[in-house]
Amino acid sequence: MMEKRGHHMCKMVNYDVRQRVTQETVRKSGNKLVSTPGNVEVMIYKGKSKIEGGMKDIKKAAQKVYDLLKNGGNQNYVSKKVIKKYNLV
Repeated sequence: MMEKRGHHMCKMVNYDVRQRVTQETVRKSGNKLVSTPGNVEVMIYKGKSKIEGGMKDIKKAAQKVYDLLKNGGNQNYVSKKVIKKYNLV
């Protein structure tokens, strides 16, 4: 089974930042109510391959992608709108 990639948050050059939100659920098991906690996970993708996951904040993931692009010399291709929105340095 293929892993769900989540919802698209932003794109920088060829990297995508995606967020998967799992809602809190309450089920009835016998006579007990069993609840599973909700979860938010932010991941970085390059195409269909997952580069990094397990982050909790979109801004941290966007900064990580921007740092990857800076190391490769491609920060010139990132739009100014994305830089201003996520306060990238």
